[in-house]
Amino acid sequence: MPRFAQTENALADIAANFPSSRGRHFGDGIKAGARGVSIGEVAYDPSKHSPTKINPLSINGLITGEPFVPQVIPSRPIEANIIVHNDPRSNRKDLYRTKFSLAESLAAQISGSMPAFRDRVNVYLLGEEVELSRELGRLDAEKIDNTEDPVIAAQTTAELCMNGLAFVISDFENLPLYETGSKFRGTVGIKNNHQLDLDISSIAGNRAVLSLGQAREVKLWKPKEVSSFNEALARHDQEVVGRLERVGMKIARVISSQSEYNGYNLKAADQSIASAINRLET
Repeated sequence: MPRFAQTENALADIAANFPSSRGRHFGDGIKAGARGVSIGEVAYDPSKHSPTKINPLSINGLITGEPFVPQVIPSRPIEANIIVHNDPRSNRKDLYRTKFSLAESLAAQISGSMPAFRDRVNVYLLGEEVELSRELGRLDAEKIDNTEDPVIAAQTTAELCMNGLAFVISDFENLPLYETGSKFRGTVGIKNNHQLDLDISSIAGNRAVLSLGQAREVKLWKPKEVSSFNEALARHDQEVVGRLERVGMKIARVISSQSEYNGYNLKAADQSIASAINRLET
């Protein structure tokens, strides 16, 4: 059982009229055959069924001596793209590796949550040039070169999101998807941040100064400065999320925390990603 159980359930429930015509979409009708979700058997009717559909191992057939054919609701496998965007351009470059490790883990979890055996996941690595880790190597991830520039990375991401279900894992600080002119109705944006990107209360009270670059700093022992900075962080975060939502992306949040065994709260991440999938336009 995949650790992202809620995500698996959400993926299995993607509606048949998903705009990309992809996914483990269940058909509207019932058909004879072996592929799909089994709903039992019916007696063979030569006016309706091909002889090739007869199930030679049917229990009903063995009991009655009459041929039976299986009935299924047809389904198709999910094909999803996972785009891991890496960009060390931040005031806290020491958090870059933490975020990248989180993105690796999330990509593995989503891949492991695909409900059907034939489901296919493509993993792409964009942005900062980094060596493929063992984790991404197992996922057969593909590095796309020359995507260090944010504009090029955004355009490449938009192209990868055109053909079906997609997950974009990034902090979205330097990935201007809203400038591409594309819509992301089939895309879940997994906004992964370190806790200190969103709130510095956990380090408040220390007799220390948080340097923010460009001659900006916060005295952590001064509650008003900490509170004011947290409000600015919250406003900025909402601006980033708002831009993504306006181009159709559904946002899930995953917060990196050193207090968590996996580097993030597994249950909360699963719930947030599943919720975003369930909000996709169908």
